[in-house]
This record gives sequence, structure tokens and C-alpha cells, in this order.
Amino acid sequence: MIEPQHIYTVSELNRTARELLERRFAEIWVKGEISELKRAPSGHLYFTLRDEAGELSAVRFRSRSLLLADSAVEPGTVILAFGRLTIYEPRGRYQFVATLIQPVTAGALRLAFEQLKGKLEKEGLFSTEHKRPIPTFPKRIGVITSRSGAAIRDIVSILERRWPSVEVVLFPSSVQGDAAPAELCGAVDLAVRFSQQVALLDTLIVGRGGGSAEDLAAFNDEALARAIFDCPIPVLSAVGHEVDFSIADFVADRRAPTPSAAAELAVPNRTEVLAWLDAAASRMARAAGLTLRARRTALRSQLRGYLFRLPQRLLETLGQRLDTAVGGALRGVARVWSVHQRAARHAAEVLRLSDPHLPLQRGYSLTFAAGSSRPLRDASEVSPGDGIETRLAAGRMTSRVEEVNPE
Repeated sequence: MIEPQHIYTVSELNRTARELLERRFAEIWVKGEISELKRAPSGHLYFTLRDEAGELSAVRFRSRSLLLADSAVEPGTVILAFGRLTIYEPRGRYQFVATLIQPVTAGALRLAFEQLKGKLEKEGLFSTEHKRPIPTFPKRIGVITSRSGAAIRDIVSILERRWPSVEVVLFPSSVQGDAAPAELCGAVDLAVRFSQQVALLDTLIVGRGGGSAEDLAAFNDEALARAIFDCPIPVLSAVGHEVDFSIADFVADRRAPTPSAAAELAVPNRTEVLAWLDAAASRMARAAGLTLRARRTALRSQLRGYLFRLPQRLLETLGQRLDTAVGGALRGVARVWSVHQRAARHAAEVLRLSDPHLPLQRGYSLTFAAGSSRPLRDASEVSPGDGIETRLAAGRMTSRVEEVNPE
């Protein structure tokens, strides 16, 4: 067995490593992109510097900072940081302590965000004319988020408290990482097919809780933006915290600052609705009461009138009205009958005068060519030798034409 020359305690080893590291890298410059930024209440900033191949934990202490403005420290910003490497002994954490930070340029994520935002805005995907209203009283709401995240728990909790009758349908998807954009697009497509084939979705909430710029990058995907724009269901976007904005926020029909706020925007408050209904019912009851009292007063006034105090007089008055109405009706019938009688007599006289036999009774006759039913009006219509028929008031005669004189 080999006897160790020296046995280090954990704290002793961390201290020794820190001293070696600080002597070797006393003052250095580091270039990297800021991510996973956290602002402590003390004013210290904890963040990660990253490039294409690695990451470095970093801290900027408030008391030792030479930073001109905190606005330079934002996720996605590429910076030059001056400071030293050290080890945080209590946890053995390797980190960079920055005393000076200078922004270089917008990071890759921010640059891509701005470029995609400009492109989609130019195409009209952010236009207000395409925004649809969120239904006020939804029956069923779809939610696209992580199955295990805090967002779905917050959403369900608030929906149950504000509007318990609403049904929540979860379409789970990862919300960060390389596979997240495709999964989110698939979840939107699944929600649309569910709404069309299974049960109608009134609203669709798409989102997640807060995180770094890298964590929220999935919601800046162009394919997801177009899927949300084409979605026939009104979409509520709820990505990150109130200060976070994503491409999904601009494309959605309405943006909520947090998933909890999205749940509050998606449904009304049952307590407020019940209070409004109670107030409306009270107003209706008061209005009905006023109307009823007014009608009762009018009825009492009528009952105190002359006719109601003497029922017999009322009957007599009604009887007189009936006699007057019946008499008027009979006179009207008589007038109509007289008019029709005169019209009938006139028609009969016209028919009598139109009777072709009436001239025959006065000694006239009608002459027809043989085989014709039309009376002769002109002598030239027959020739000598033609047969003719003469009709009298009583009987008829047949003869033959001997001579025709047209004059």
C-alpha cells in the first residue's frame, strides 16, 4: 500500500486551486455571448459567457463593477469582459469575475430575432387586421406547453378558480432545445385537427415560463410563427415573463405577459360575472316593481270610475254600442245589395239588347249562304244560282238566288 505524502481536505484543495488559477490568470479579457442572466437583489449579476464550443460561468459584483450601464448586460449580447479567473471555494465552482464589461455587437440570437421579426412584419403577419378576438365565455381551451412545467399548473389552477366549467385540453410539447420548434408546430397542427374532428376549441394558449434567451429561442422559430398565423383557433401567446418578447407574441391574436396572465385573459372571473348578474337581476326586479305599481295604480283609478261603480250602466252602454254596430252593419249590407241589384239589372238589359233574335221579332230576317253560319252582309258574297237560307222570328226558308244587284 502506497502511503500518501499529503491528504488534502476539500476546502484546502479548493483554496490551493484558486490561488494557482488567480496567479496564472490574474487579469484577462474574455469575449463571449451573455446567456442565463440573473440579477440578484444585492445588485450582483450572474450570467454565462458562451461561444460555439463552450460556456463559462461569470459574475459581476456590484461593488467592484466599472460597467457604465446595466443596459449593456442583456441576454444575447456579445461582450468583452475584463477580470480574473477564480474558484468559488464553498462549492468549488470555476468562474470568471468581471470588473469591466463592454458590448461588442448584438449576439447571434438577437440578430436572428430582429431579422425574422422584420421579415414577418413586412409580410403582414403582425397586422392587427388579422387579429381575432378571444372568446369571452369559452367552453374548451387548448394549451400547448410542457407537460411537466410550472406553466400548465399555473394555467389550470387559475382557470379552475376563475371559470370552473371550462374544459382544458393539453397538447404537450418540449419548450426549449433543438427539437422544440418542430414539436411546437406539431402540437399546433394536432390542436387544429382535434378542434375540427373531435371537439371545438374556443381558444389556444401557447407558451412557457421564463428563462434565458436560449430557453425562449424555440418561440422565435419561423415555422412556428407561420403555424400560429394559419391556425383557425384564436391564439393567446404567453412566453416568458412580462419583459420577454418572442416572435410568437407578435403573430398571435393576443399576447399575455405570463402563462398566468394568459389564463386570466382566456376566461372571465366567475365572481365578477355573478356579481354583474345579481346587479342586473336587481335592476330588472326594480323596473318590474315600478311597472307593476304603475299598472296597479291605473287599474285602481279605472275601478273607481263611473262605469265600474254602476255595472248596469256599463251593460246599457255596451248594449247601445252593440245596437249601433249591428245597425251600421245591416245598413252597409243593404247598400252593397242595392249596388249589386242595379248592376245585375243593367247587365240583364245589356244581354237582352244583345240578343240576335230581338230584330227578328220586329219583322227583320237573317240570310245565310247555304252551309254558312255567318249572316250575309253584302250581296256580292253570293252569285245567281247559289242556295240561301232565310231565318225569321218563327221558322226559316230556303231559296235560290236568281239575280244579284250589289247596289
